[in-house]
Amino acid sequence: MADETLYQKGLANRARVFGTEGEERRKVFEKASPDFARSFVTEQVFGALYERKGIDDKTREAVILAILIARGMSREIEYHVHAALNVGMTRKDIEEIIMVCAYYAGGPHAVAAIHASLNVFKERGI
Repeated sequence: MADETLYQKGLANRARVFGTEGEERRKVFEKASPDFARSFVTEQVFGALYERKGIDDKTREAVILAILIARGMSREIEYHVHAALNVGMTRKDIEEIIMVCAYYAGGPHAVAAIHASLNVFKERGI
């Protein structure tokens, strides 16, 4: 059963972190897999996880980026570089996260993250 409160919080958090790009991505997810998009992504990730008060949005995005880099998930890295910038991280912050990941997750994953982040920096003119 859907949780309308979590869903509304999830929509608000996604919009705050991802902006209009997040809304477009949500629509694609909901078309492809409505239950996954609503229950897991919107309600649980953005409605529950992003509501936790233990860390701020910048720290959360730093952790998410590090995990994505360590796993070599280039497409998701691009989305979360946008999110990191949206919540106040700088290009230098992101570059430093990639550097740490080069040491702990390996050079090839860091190189992939550099390519992904450069796409975003170019798109945003930074």
